This record gives sequence, C-alpha cells and structure tokens, in this order.
Amino acid sequence: GCEDVHVPAAYSGAGTVTVVTVDLSDGLADGLHTTDAATVVADVHTVYASTEHLYLAAGRDGGTDIHRFDIAGSGPATYEMSGRVDGWLLNQFALDEHDGHLRVATTTHAPGATGAGDVVVDVAGDSESQVVVLAPGDGRLEPVGEVSGLGRGETIHAVRFLGDVGYVVTFRQTEPLHTIDLSDPTDPRVTGELEIPGYSAYLHPAGDGRLIGVGQDGTESGTLLGTQVSVFDVSDPERPTRIGKATLEDSHSEAESDHRAFLWWPEDDLLAVPVTTWDDVTSSRSLVGFTVDVETGDVDERGRIGHPGAPITRSLVVGNRLWTLSDAGLGVADLHTFDEVDFLAF
Repeated sequence: GCEDVHVPAAYSGAGTVTVVTVDLSDGLADGLHTTDAATVVADVHTVYASTEHLYLAAGRDGGTDIHRFDIAGSGPATYEMSGRVDGWLLNQFALDEHDGHLRVATTTHAPGATGAGDVVVDVAGDSESQVVVLAPGDGRLEPVGEVSGLGRGETIHAVRFLGDVGYVVTFRQTEPLHTIDLSDPTDPRVTGELEIPGYSAYLHPAGDGRLIGVGQDGTESGTLLGTQVSVFDVSDPERPTRIGKATLEDSHSEAESDHRAFLWWPEDDLLAVPVTTWDDVTSSRSLVGFTVDVETGDVDERGRIGHPGAPITRSLVVGNRLWTLSDAGLGVADLHTFDEVDFLAF
C-alpha cells in the first residue's frame, strides 16, 4: 500500500526496497503468510541487522544514505528514520550497532574516482577513510562523533567492530591495520596502527586479543603475491602486531569477497578457505585447511580437498567430519587428516 512506502527527504534513488515480515508461528504446512511490509524508495546495495534494527545503505553522489527499520519484538518491521555519511561502504561489516549508536566506516575519494555499489576504485590517489558514529536525532540519524584521515591515498579493504574497538584495514601498496577506540561515541580516536605488506580483506575474531585475517600477501611496492592468512595480536590496542602468517603463492581465495566461504573451527584449531591457484599453464581449485595456533601465531597447512570440475564454495564441520559443497556435489572428509570419506555427486 502507498501508506507503507516511505520517501526520504533527499533523493536516494529511483528503486524501491521492501522489508517483509513473515509469520512462522504456525509452521509451513499452509505455506508462507506475510504479516506486513514496509518500503523505502532507495537504491540499496548493503544490508546490516542488529537484534533490534535493520539498516539499508544506498550509495549516491559521493555519499551513503542509511535507512533504519525497527525489527524488535514479534511485530512487523517498521521504517523509523534515515541518515547520510560521506563516502562508500565496503560491505555489511562496515556497519555496526552498539549501545544505541551506529558506527559506519567509509572511504571518500577525489572526483576522478568511481564508486559502484559496494566497490570503490580510487584513481586519483586522494582518498581517505573515516569512522562516523550516528545516533537518533530530530527524526533522523545524526552524526555525533567521527575520526577521519585513515589511510590517505588508500581505500578500505576490511572492517571489523568488536565492542568498544574497531579495526579498519586500508591498502594501496601496504596494509595499515588501524585500531580505533570507540568507548566514547562522541570522540572516537585511532589508538594504534600496524603497517605490513599486502592486505587483509576479511577479519575474524579468534579468541581474546586475536584476529585472523585472510587476504593477499604483497611486496613493499604493492605487487600482490597470493593468498595470505595472518594472525594478529590486538590485545594492546596501541601496539597491534602480526604474530604469524602463511602464504599460498599465485592464488586467490573466495573468502576475500564472501565471508561465508571462511570456516574457523576453534575446537580443532582449523581454518579452511577455498583457494584458486595458478601457474603459466593451468589452474587448480581446492579447499585448503590450516592448523592455526592463535596463541603462538603458528599457521601450518593441514591438507587440501578438491571436487571434480568445480570449485568448493562452502565447508562445515559435523562431528569429526569436514563437509564441503560445490556445484559438483557434497564431499565428506576426515576432519584431522583431510582424507576423503565419501562424495555425493549432484
């Protein structure tokens, strides 16, 4: 209904996005029944949800519009308010709600650069990144704090917010990992920075004071070398360090752009990611498993699993078995040895 379509005060695109609430209380015997829907006129490219709010982000004219819906309780989602920040989001990890505030990490860039959806390409070298803290104001999301100037001439490659601390990776030739103190939402500040070759494209918490990063190793001049797994000690926010890494030369992992391809199973110290490796003639695709000691930083390859003619896209642990999924079928392997147990072709 028209009464459920909300139009932002400022133009936010010509498309519409609808948040539909589905009642599952009576199960699925009689099919799905929608209880209500709310629509906003916007060209949305990023979705993030906390336990109480759903946020839809739409990039436009060098900035990002953010629309908030209330999803608390058992009732239908309802549109609440909108706000705007300068720059472009990398992905949903660039948004995080904590203690009533929304933290947003973006990269702004010079007029010669281009942004499309959640991809930023800086061609002018004048980019910089920032973290902005928003809170409900007079009918809209208003900025209450900001820290800017992160990685001048670089773009954001990974973001992770964990409680009162934020981690932002920017990259052009080398990777600065910035640690940001967000304990005072009105006064966020950079507390530490680690500069290393290459970059991390996905950051995953791995116990107290530890992060695992998956991305690309590189040279000091910015030449990329292959898939890299890093272990970071962030127990001291002022002095983040990398305590271990492993590199697979001439390769790329889907986990860099899709965090669902990443598996961390701390009960067995197992990290698994799909990897494509190539040389001058051929390429191979497999799931590569690593044994990772997050205390010492040791990263050792455990084994590789391949499917016939298709790349593995997902992996999960069931009991003492590692299950893998591709367009070719489902594979089962021993969790510890990676030896194949069975394969079900589709």
